Amino acid sequence: SSGINAEYGGDGPGFDKSCWFDVKFTLGLDFPNLPYLMDGDVKLTQTVSILHYLSAKTGLYPKSSNPADISRYDMIDHVIIDFFLVGVRLCYSPPDAFAANKAAVIERGKDFMKQFSSALGDNKYFAGDDITGTDFLMFEAIDMFVKLDSAFIEQDNLKKYMERIRELPQLQKYFTSPDSTHNWALNNKHASFR
Repeated sequence: SSGINAEYGGDGPGFDKSCWFDVKFTLGLDFPNLPYLMDGDVKLTQTVSILHYLSAKTGLYPKSSNPADISRYDMIDHVIIDFFLVGVRLCYSPPDAFAANKAAVIERGKDFMKQFSSALGDNKYFAGDDITGTDFLMFEAIDMFVKLDSAFIEQDNLKKYMERIRELPQLQKYFTSPDSTHNWALNNKHASFR
């Protein structure tokens, strides 16, 4: 299982921080944090390490064994997290700060997009022709910014990249089902932008 196994159904009960802090140090995690993943004897925290583990386990890890290539993909994953956090911080800012800072944050996000566009180049995916976990992390981060500003993507290669992922046959149910988690709020009820 990974994290707390719960279905989203609205605002939910009156959770407080104790639902995590009461168990945080009892789970046998080396670095207790959210998210976490437990898979048999494997216990991981941190988004990127969980992404790498699941990517390797499901065949979505880069095919290259060249350390320079692997390090490049790892670097991209960490830059995606930096990009993602720019948007998340805005979403969790107070409503007046959200309104005041949204345009500047969108512009900061567009600076990242120029770099992502350059890194993608003419490739189908960030690892060339092979889709990897990095591509799903990238899709999620860009999609969050698109929900903040529908005209966010300016680069043609990134527009095509997003379409390519959205059109994957394996993801059609995810994107088209009204019950899909894709339709859930981006953030919890404490965020200014959900």
